[in-house]
Amino acid sequence: MALPQDKSKYINALLYFIKGCDNEKLGVMKLHKLLYYLDFISYRDRKKTVTGEVYLHLPKGPFASSLQDEIIPIAKKNKVMDHKEDSSEKYGKRNRFRALVEPDMTLFDDYEKELLAYLCKKFKSWKTEQMVAQTHVEAPWVFSEPSKRLRYKDADDISFFESAERC
Repeated sequence: MALPQDKSKYINALLYFIKGCDNEKLGVMKLHKLLYYLDFISYRDRKKTVTGEVYLHLPKGPFASSLQDEIIPIAKKNKVMDHKEDSSEKYGKRNRFRALVEPDMTLFDDYEKELLAYLCKKFKSWKTEQMVAQTHVEAPWVFSEPSKRLRYKDADDISFFESAERC
């Protein structure tokens, strides 16, 4: 699969989420959902995504198609983030992420910065299961077929985030 249109923005959005939403509830599944909201809300408001990612309809909700196989390995190779798997009795097997550098916020326009901050604030305390359930009631997931691409044109149904640009 081709890499998203803007790898730099994608990697820096990933770093932002790791730094800004770093808590016991941030794992790879939650990162998929945060990126989904970043791109689909941006598309809803401006008819353009932030990362250019392709999202797939999987059982646990939207799945960023290049995050795990392409973007995370690039970020690790460039030494901007670290990723490890650990286990605990309380949580079981989990993916842990650590940003090794600050995200380059100059890559983002004011709208994107506002949206990134909003997403971290909104979803920081949400459990992954809550995010999965929420994405399952939104049009992009509902109107797509299993294992197929979600359509950005269905993003109008997402009710989170009212920016000055949208009002």
